[in-house]
Amino acid sequence: MLNGQTALVVEEEFLIALDIQRMLEALGVGKTLFAGTAAEAQTLQTFWPEIGIAVVEIRSRDAAALQLVDQLRKASVPTVLTTADVTVGHGPGAFPDLTVLPKPIPEDAMASAVRQALAARR
Repeated sequence: MLNGQTALVVEEEFLIALDIQRMLEALGVGKTLFAGTAAEAQTLQTFWPEIGIAVVEIRSRDAAALQLVDQLRKASVPTVLTTADVTVGHGPGAFPDLTVLPKPIPEDAMASAVRQALAARR
């Protein structure tokens, strides 16, 4: 599905980020860039043109993460959102069309969300 493309995983908890990487590798990701925060992901902006999928952790009222998601979308990077925040519903605020995966993330849910994000880009 991802045919060796690069993934960006923005996740505060490194063990969760590694689990997401494993799921994405099963979908064909070749390389993964990690960022613990939205600000750290911003420092990787030069790599965004080569990113095939971004998986971004969000929380309610996390303006930096929401701004990051907006920038990724403007850069045409397919994006999937994850959260452990029960107050975040399907597609927060300005992004009602994005899939929000509650943690812990089942592998089949990640695969479905990635498929949906890639299809939306076309």
